[in-house]
Amino acid sequence: MADQERKPNLKVGTEWIPVEIVSEPYVVMTIRGFAPVVDVTTPGGEFILYVSSKSMSDGLVPLIEAQDGKFKGLKIKVKKESEDKMARYIVEKQ
Repeated sequence: MADQERKPNLKVGTEWIPVEIVSEPYVVMTIRGFAPVVDVTTPGGEFILYVSSKSMSDGLVPLIEAQDGKFKGLKIKVKKESEDKMARYIVEKQ
């Protein structure tokens, strides 16, 4: 697997971040093994967004299903419930 230049990870905090998903999911190698990500654009630039957490998946599933199972082109906003490292993600359609 070529070590292509990877976009930075999108750091999600407690403020809404408008996001457009610009790829279908793919995996990247992490210290814990492979993890699914999507490429996203935000007002702050281009990033990758990890989509493996339960709360992220729960928020994305109905939006993806409404879009014929496609991630690409989905416009969402995302934030965390609190500053806690393990806080749930909140995902809503833009």
